[in-house]
Amino acid sequence: MKKSIYLFFALICFLAASCTKEKIVEIPSMIDILNTDGGLEMGPGSTEELLFQVYPPEIAFNYDVSSPQCQIRLVVDNATGLNYEESEYYRMIEVVQVSKEDGIYSAKIHDLNKSIDYRERILLYISNLQTGADERHVASWKPFVIEMQQTWQIALKDFVFFKNDNPEAIFGNNIRVNINSGEAIVISPMISNPNLIARFNKPEGVKVYVDGVEQISGETMNDFSKPIKYTVKDRIEYSFTVQVIHSALPKVFIRTQGGMQIPSKNENWLSATVKIYNPDWTLHLEGETDIRGRGNTTWTYPKKPYALKLKEKQEVLGMPKHKRWVLLANWMDRTLLRNAASFNLASRTSLAYTPRGEFVELFVNDVHLGNYFLCEHIKVDENRVNIDELDEDEVDGGYIMELDAYYDEVHKFKSAVRNLPYMFKDPDEVSAEQFSFMQDYVNNFENSLYDNARFAKREYVEYIDLQSFADWWITMELTGIWEPNHPKSTYMHKDKGGKLTMGPVWDFDWETYMSTTWFRIKDALYYGRLFQDPEFVALVKERWAALKPEFETFPEYIRSKAEHIRSSEYMNHMMWPITQVVNKDESMSFDDAVESMIASYTAKLEWMDKEIGKM
Repeated sequence: MKKSIYLFFALICFLAASCTKEKIVEIPSMIDILNTDGGLEMGPGSTEELLFQVYPPEIAFNYDVSSPQCQIRLVVDNATGLNYEESEYYRMIEVVQVSKEDGIYSAKIHDLNKSIDYRERILLYISNLQTGADERHVASWKPFVIEMQQTWQIALKDFVFFKNDNPEAIFGNNIRVNINSGEAIVISPMISNPNLIARFNKPEGVKVYVDGVEQISGETMNDFSKPIKYTVKDRIEYSFTVQVIHSALPKVFIRTQGGMQIPSKNENWLSATVKIYNPDWTLHLEGETDIRGRGNTTWTYPKKPYALKLKEKQEVLGMPKHKRWVLLANWMDRTLLRNAASFNLASRTSLAYTPRGEFVELFVNDVHLGNYFLCEHIKVDENRVNIDELDEDEVDGGYIMELDAYYDEVHKFKSAVRNLPYMFKDPDEVSAEQFSFMQDYVNNFENSLYDNARFAKREYVEYIDLQSFADWWITMELTGIWEPNHPKSTYMHKDKGGKLTMGPVWDFDWETYMSTTWFRIKDALYYGRLFQDPEFVALVKERWAALKPEFETFPEYIRSKAEHIRSSEYMNHMMWPITQVVNKDESMSFDDAVESMIASYTAKLEWMDKEIGKM
């Protein structure tokens, strides 16, 4: 009967070949699978034999699987037609002829150890290698199944990191790991330490090893910060790897009243509770807070920044007590480091105060929002901008003034000569007398600076702290910031009986640490005029010489911080891909972006050293 079928198919192929004018490479007219009984069972990493027979038996075809002209393949059958794709789980690694007389061949099928759970319908497929409508092929007339043996699917299962086994490393629920893919990556901000103990179920007699060390479920600890290769030994040996992406940063949990959405900075504060945990999950702070959004442009981004107002002054992560704190999102910054690094750079100068901060993982209403920089809000305080708090009956100080083109505070004025937008930042409520005092002070300063006769006498020095102006300019130029040209996010302060002083610095996530070998803010604010004073130039040169050794070690800080947040950044970047090109490193890897930041800074440092020397 079978021979009659072979003859019938041979006749059809002969008639088809006779009807075409082009010569077509001959292929078998039929493929019969001999030894599978409908299926082939694989083990992880195993090689199994598939026997098949072709008719007519004497026909020649290329079955060298290493050859580009090989005519035979295993293809996945999708039940509606061939998709011509090979499986991702196994490969046909060799075909040999067993019997030329009978047309019998042996194919070796090798499992690629990519999964211990698959089942696919497969066809053995022989083609004449032509393409398009003229392609001729023959496939095994019945699909067969290749699957992983069930014994291997259950050899090791329920791989879990239990909280009770890892009380100092896991917060929240147990973490189950899917090991069926052969390579599992666990990404969780709820893990603070990669040294973990795993639990797993295995049949009696099955052994599990890591680097030759037998693993005891619920007892053996491994460092999962790098991929851990588990080897399972039963009748045959197979392996899988597990890696943990964790965060060793402090965790901030905020729960708003009734789970309400956090409002913008222009709306009322929203009541909430806050808990902060140290990296080892010990409770650092618990209390009540008010929260709302902050920022202008940054509030429009997918990842939002926030402002906190604690009910009472508290120390936060080693920073001195205060009520007011800020959570910077750094959404547009591929490195996440620009603000923290710039604050560190400024702290190396003589500027009176620079905000401190710590990187944290933020959770709002139990939803992980990624990496944030929890830092100090700019306020008058003995632990922040340390100037006298302004009493109702005083006018001389202290004040924190913000120069910002948004010009959106209640109490504000434009300066008389430069038309710069001054806003009262702290205190934000001032009397008419206090308002007039500060406005007159700024206008008198500008008149002394831009009146040629008074400038020649250097009367302007009576109004400003010249060293702060020098150190602030040097710092800002090194970062390559452009914001003071608008101006935006530029702060000055004045103490009682004191002069107008530059700082604190703020807001460095926009167009900083790029390849800019020119002075970006030499004409911003008052600097175009100040650099016409030889004595100010001499002061800048003096300050540069004093500060340069500190500036030269700055790349070490950037690299150390990058390593500190590496795992957190990995999770954050998966959650918040950057869709706006600002700093020209958005498409880079984290490491490349960090190195680009350092390279740009180093180039600017070397260029400024030459240019300041020529002033």
